Amino acid sequence: MSVTHEKQVRAEAILGELAELGLMLARDLAVQAREAEDPQVQVALAGAFHKTSRAVRMTLALDFKLQRDAARLAREAEERAEQRAGREQVAAITLRPPSPREVRKGRVRDLLNRLIWNEAEGDSDDYEVLEDDLRVRLDIAAEADGFDDLPLEVVARRLAADMNLSGTLIFTAPTTAPREPAGADTG
Repeated sequence: MSVTHEKQVRAEAILGELAELGLMLARDLAVQAREAEDPQVQVALAGAFHKTSRAVRMTLALDFKLQRDAARLAREAEERAEQRAGREQVAAITLRPPSPREVRKGRVRDLLNRLIWNEAEGDSDDYEVLEDDLRVRLDIAAEADGFDDLPLEVVARRLAADMNLSGTLIFTAPTTAPREPAGADTG
């Protein structure tokens, strides 16, 4: 058992004992306040009861908070362990190159990225919402017949229109190395 865990167990035991003592005292004060005949004594006892019962409530609230914190810390430790295990598993997986369809979707996403940013007016939360919307729409479009045959410009313009994005799309041709003519002497 770790020192921190021992301290936590001890603190919980003390809080439990304080709650019990406070509850017993509050009960005694309530009885005495009801039986008091002198109004000043009754007021003083009622005030003491109020303070004692508040202390009991605060003690119970602190105990529950400590329990919630301990549960949260245990969950976080478990999540970190799962994440470590997941990273180790991912590291063991051989990465495959993206499919032509994934490359195509990425190019369309890149084309619309500036329009999405402008639509979000720099608000990162709005940008994320629009980016997620584009991802979903692009996944749906990629499943449709003919997606691979449509020009990128057509796909990008259709998605921009569907999302009510305004602005000018800027298309650039992919750069490729020039090919040597067939049968050319390479030296």
